[in-house]
Parts: sequence; structure tokens; C-alpha cells
Amino acid sequence: MIKQTSLALAALTAGLTAQAQDAAPAAEGSALSVTVDVTYVSDYVFRGAKLGGASIQPSVEAAYGDFYAGAWHTSELSNTTANATETDLYAGYGLALTDTLSLDAGVTRYTYEGGSNDDTTEVYVGLSADVLLSPSLYYYYDFDLETYTVEASVGYSLPIDAVNTSLDLSGAVGHVGAPGEDRTYFVVGAAVPYALSETATLTVGVDYILNDSDRLIDGDEDGVVGYAGVSIGF
Repeated sequence: MIKQTSLALAALTAGLTAQAQDAAPAAEGSALSVTVDVTYVSDYVFRGAKLGGASIQPSVEAAYGDFYAGAWHTSELSNTTANATETDLYAGYGLALTDTLSLDAGVTRYTYEGGSNDDTTEVYVGLSADVLLSPSLYYYYDFDLETYTVEASVGYSLPIDAVNTSLDLSGAVGHVGAPGEDRTYFVVGAAVPYALSETATLTVGVDYILNDSDRLIDGDEDGVVGYAGVSIGF
């Protein structure tokens, strides 16, 4: 999944990914906002492991006040991976603890091929700070897989005023603790968002991913993933 981690870094979607989850500002006089996103990724990589090849990843998220809920889907174009389609349903709550520190907590249901024995449920909690480099720290626990993930990330945006855009840089390090299969992964990324209109944004980016096991592109320990997506807010 999902925008938390995969985009999560463009996320954060990753994929999204990426955790993870950005909603467009609500219309004036309304506490409800909806964001629709469609992204193409050259490979579906989640927390340092390749789960699929080139994929289309649409999503929709609604936010009302501090609450949010959404659905994220990935469909592999070649349809050769065991779980070639995945749909994640999530809901959460964000709370401002101070002027600069925020808490985020929620739950995600991962479903595969429209529902299978591989489906799992995960909870998460995270802290993020509105200071230089926008640091965040998240903890995830999957009850069905008995797996935990800890991920820390940072980001920085460099304005490019000449073309009315920015260069958004990101980095993350995470550790997955799974029965018999621990792994640590690192991600650095760069993305360029461009406003197509007041409500639509085109984002093009690339992530370089490294882990300590042969779980990435073509069985290597590292890989490069490119992506392009359009996001529309209401």
C-alpha cells in the first residue's frame, strides 16, 4: 500500500506509500474534502519489497474535520504476479498536539484479488512535526501477519518559481520485523508537482530504494522506481 508509504513518500505512493495521505483543502464553508488520484508506477514496491511490476494505482480519499477514510487500489499491467490486484481500505484520525506536532492513527485492511486468505488488517500510529525537513515517525502492526514496521521520514521542498512548481525531496528508513524475515530498507526520492488547474495537480517523480535482502527489481538489493500521477481535489 498506499499513499502513506508508497506515495506514502511521494508519497509518499508508493506506491503510498506509504505509508501514505493528502486531502485537498475543503471548499470554502465546507469541512468535507475529497481527493481522487490516479498514478502509474514502473514497479510496485512496498516497504523495500517488490510486490508487482508496472501498475496503475487509483485512489480516493475523503476527509471531514480531523477524520479521513479512503480506498487505494493497484493493478499490475502484466498480471503475472500472484496477487496482481490489491485494494486497501483505510480510516484514521489526525490530531494537532501542539502548533508544530501532530498525531495520526488509523487502521488499514489489505485485500488481494477481490478477497482471499492473504487479506490482513494493520493498525498504525505516527507523529509528524511541522519544522525544518518535516520529520515523521510511524509504527505499524499487522495482526494477521504478526509483523511490525517502524519508518522514519523527512522531506524538503525547493521552490522553482520560474515554472511555478517545486522540487520535492524525500527520504525514509524503515525496518520490518516479520517471523523469520526481518528487513531494513532505505528510500530517497525526488518529485516535481505541477498545478494543471486550481484543483488538479500532475506529479512526476522517481525513488531509489535499497534494502538488505534480494527483494527488489530483478532480485537485486536496490532499484529505481518512476511514477507519474494526477490528483484532483473537490
